[in-house]
Amino acid sequence: MRERWAPPAAGHRERIGEEGEVVRLRIAQVVDEPSWDAAVAGAGGSVFHSSAWAHYVCAERPNAVPQFLTLEDGAAIPRAFGLGFRARSRRPVLGAVTGRLWLDALPVASSSDGAALREFMTLLEAEARRAGDLELFVGSFGSGDGTAVLLEAGFLPRHRIEFVIELDRPEEQLWMAMDGARRRNVNKSGRLGVTIHELSTAEGVVELRRLQVASGERIIRRGGPRIGLQVPDEQDPIRVLLERGAGRIFAARVGPRWGSAVLLACFNGKVYHVLSGSSPAGLEAQATTLLFWEAIKLYRREGARGFNLGGCAGEAVSEDSPEHGVYAYKSGFGAERHECVSGHKVLRQMFHKTLGLLKRASGGFVW
Repeated sequence: MRERWAPPAAGHRERIGEEGEVVRLRIAQVVDEPSWDAAVAGAGGSVFHSSAWAHYVCAERPNAVPQFLTLEDGAAIPRAFGLGFRARSRRPVLGAVTGRLWLDALPVASSSDGAALREFMTLLEAEARRAGDLELFVGSFGSGDGTAVLLEAGFLPRHRIEFVIELDRPEEQLWMAMDGARRRNVNKSGRLGVTIHELSTAEGVVELRRLQVASGERIIRRGGPRIGLQVPDEQDPIRVLLERGAGRIFAARVGPRWGSAVLLACFNGKVYHVLSGSSPAGLEAQATTLLFWEAIKLYRREGARGFNLGGCAGEAVSEDSPEHGVYAYKSGFGAERHECVSGHKVLRQMFHKTLGLLKRASGGFVW
């Protein structure tokens, strides 16, 4: 993505809507960023619809191209917004058949009109098929329950749970909403002299990645997914969110070193836990719990409306799940459980099966 984006040459797909009116999905790779951010904020969007997130994802995945998506009625009045990404394999032969279009969050409608999201999904799939994409994925970060919309559109659903703390309550109520174990851990961390600080971009990136490595090793040992990204510090995608004012890194000092760190994104009054990591010393001192509690209080004072601790797979409610510990930990903060659904749809079945066979036979291929 270019540092300064030019005015878009937008394409579009259109159809006759549910009530007989013309609806169109406008697609642009570049936008006027302040105008875009203001529009999606007005519709209730989150950081996952913002221009800062577009830059972050494209820094993390160099072959990704942003897709700024606007559903309009016949009078060109916006009804819904979405931020998508398209990527193809960097291998010349595979590039022609491995297109993937995805959204990290459900589209956000400018009204409570459920028809807008249904129209959005219909036109989004039409665009993906026109472009020859192999598959379409719609995520649910910071999103409500889109089960009905995704099922109606024929997506294979995957259930998730997110934990959201509403910040329009007195601090005392937020404290008492946490379970006893969480409050004891905060007090323990304080007695041990753990302190919380906001880090600069340069120090924050280095320390967060270092602590992610420590966390990643523990997660893999218990059967969870690999986390973290190994890139030179000056090229780290985290810098994009920090430098554009959409992210902050907070860390807990345990003795002489940082024992826990967290990357929080904030947009439109909504805070979202993006990344975190802890050392063994940080875990022992319950530094992460104190870190979250202090961040919750800080963002509340600054006027944020909600604090999303992030999520886990729907099956994490089961004690047999590798993510059950995450589920239990986040539940203890007294957060509301938000049921979320991501959706996946294969658009070219034959190519998808063929590539699956090639991947298994070769041990994976590079996108």
